Amino acid sequence: MKVSADYRMLALDALRGKWKTAVLTGIAASALGATISSSSNSIASNSRQGTDIHFELFSQPNGGRLLAVLLAGIGLWAILQLIVGGAVQLGYARFNLSLVDGKDAAFLDLFSQKDRLWDGFCMKILQGLYIVLWSLLLVIPGIVKIYSYAMTPYIMAEHPSLTANEAITESRRIMGGNKWRLFCLDLSFIGWELLCALPLYAGYFLFLNNFSGSEAMAISIVLLLAIPLSIGFFFVRPYEEAAWATFYRDITAAPTEPDEAY
Repeated sequence: MKVSADYRMLALDALRGKWKTAVLTGIAASALGATISSSSNSIASNSRQGTDIHFELFSQPNGGRLLAVLLAGIGLWAILQLIVGGAVQLGYARFNLSLVDGKDAAFLDLFSQKDRLWDGFCMKILQGLYIVLWSLLLVIPGIVKIYSYAMTPYIMAEHPSLTANEAITESRRIMGGNKWRLFCLDLSFIGWELLCALPLYAGYFLFLNNFSGSEAMAISIVLLLAIPLSIGFFFVRPYEEAAWATFYRDITAAPTEPDEAY
């Protein structure tokens, strides 16, 4: 039975010579809300840290106008992610599966499922709904269900005839006895995540203590700094996504028949 180190090694082998394509595809997937691995939202989440850290700047003169513009931008981005994120996630699953299978993985794979907007939308909504409902019991059941449904995008990408609910049910089935292994795989990336976050927070700290310009300039600089200071996540992301794809290939190596949807 493979362990986390095996999946990471296989992921690195799959990425060899393809880092540029994987990084660019990962950045686009993140921007469109198409992440798959549970801890790979770091690029988008860390790029928003600046607005959280500097929220007090909005209490200054003209701060209300700046806040309105920022909230409008975030709102439009969220709507775009909701509409296209699911379909792009299916395309991203296809990209990573092609990558680990040694096939020609291309950036345009990200949009290969553009005709499945409704399928992708239903997948994201149902996954989120089930996880929220389980989380109402306690936090732990919600976390368990995150890993139970984790393979849904790969299943839907490979089996277009399945509905979102059927793919979720199949993910729940194949993850039986494998949730802890996937959790450990995620945990094995914690060191890389912390290392990538270090320059981000160090940069913000130095900026906060040395900048004396206007609040508008401060907000602009913070948002601009978020991207270069998050550069490490651009490389950790495809690494982790490829590791998840190898995990999926491993647990589905034997032919199986999907269960009926609940």
